[in-house]
Amino acid sequence: MDIPFYYRTLDWQKLVADYPPAPHFFDGVWSWPRERIEAMQTERMRAAVARAWDTPFYRRRWSAAGVHPGDIRTLSDLSRIPYYTVDDIRESIALSPPYGDYQGRPASAVANEPLRVFWSGGTTGEPRPTLYTQWDREVGAILTQRMYYLHGLRPGDVVLNNWAFSTHNGAWMYDHALHHWLGCLNITTSTGNVTPTEKQLMFASKYRAASILSWADHLVYMANLAKELGYDLKRDFAIRTLPTFGNPLPVAKAWDCPSYEAYGFHEVQVVSAECDAHAGLHVFEDAFIVEVVDVDTGEVLADGQTGNLVLTCLYKTGNQHIRYNIQDLCRIVSRERCACGGTHLRTDRFLGRSDTMVKLRGINVWPEACGKVVLKDDRAGGEWFSYAETVHTPRGDVDELTIMVEHRPGVGDSEALREHLEDRLKIEIGLRIRVQVVAPDALRPLTGLGTDRPKPKRFEDRRRKA
Repeated sequence: MDIPFYYRTLDWQKLVADYPPAPHFFDGVWSWPRERIEAMQTERMRAAVARAWDTPFYRRRWSAAGVHPGDIRTLSDLSRIPYYTVDDIRESIALSPPYGDYQGRPASAVANEPLRVFWSGGTTGEPRPTLYTQWDREVGAILTQRMYYLHGLRPGDVVLNNWAFSTHNGAWMYDHALHHWLGCLNITTSTGNVTPTEKQLMFASKYRAASILSWADHLVYMANLAKELGYDLKRDFAIRTLPTFGNPLPVAKAWDCPSYEAYGFHEVQVVSAECDAHAGLHVFEDAFIVEVVDVDTGEVLADGQTGNLVLTCLYKTGNQHIRYNIQDLCRIVSRERCACGGTHLRTDRFLGRSDTMVKLRGINVWPEACGKVVLKDDRAGGEWFSYAETVHTPRGDVDELTIMVEHRPGVGDSEALREHLEDRLKIEIGLRIRVQVVAPDALRPLTGLGTDRPKPKRFEDRRRKA
């Protein structure tokens, strides 16, 4: 009998040689001298640029900028390539729906090789699809496995995974990494909408979970709820480490155990992770090149300066990411050897967005997308304003987004309108967003309409800064 194609499409020996999983990674590449890391990056960058040239999206953009793959020979040459943003991806999808011309494989290739497709959250409008080859998924899982190993998880550990198993790749990747590459036993509860948080706590306690995987705010909430339910966090749980995406400090305090931060995003999965030194997030530089650019000019900034993160992915085959300006604010902390022994450069924690994105309960939300939802209702006027704030609750501080919307004259029951709009936002955005219905023209002082502002202000960040 012939071996099925999905077993024959991946060279497993090459995979683990090129991207060694833990602990081998930490015994070798992790502490290479900078010169050796950069030599590897240069070689992989040239190959990634060559693959990108075969993609209509890049050939179109680079040709317009007068750039050819042969021009990119050294790491310093990379800045000659124009970066792209999520707006360029949207344009690509509009030009070639439904997948866009930025994919490195057609969806039909699944007949001959394993492919997966996942989408961004869709909070900026239409969800953005990304096709992943089997190679892409396995390398991404290895990077994720490294992160969890760095954060203290080991083979044999029981892990509770309560990220949302949905069209986004996050929960699936964490499960893949821990099951296939780290040897952990996963309890896949998904979110509280699928498995009530009380039951999640029961699972974590009964099966002696070493860790719970979730966003930072929810981990704090779980600790406080556990106490309300009568659990003793030390006696009734075996939590040893809490990796998260978000500020780990309140998590560590709530559970009285180590907590670590990591960084990643939809298209490329895990990029960087914090070590025990807590002196920045180590970028997995065998898989990525990180630049920080000026928000306004796009010029590459010196280490220590804050700007937009621009990332080049070195490993992917299903699609390329060459100088993707993710518009997350970032700065490079150090390229020196860390106290942990690692030599891969370190960045600061997530510093916010250069646009108006708000991260709520682990999900990226754009106020503009919320504005579009509320204005679909004929009872709403044409103006809206939003603000993010930190709300104190008995179970911990949480970030919330409120959309203020003017109602039309004679609208009637504004409370019914508020409830309806909150329901629509929950359906279309996927999260509970607060709505405040206000009188016509009440938002003018906030939006600046009627003044000399070139465009109305739509968002204000009122959160307390750590």
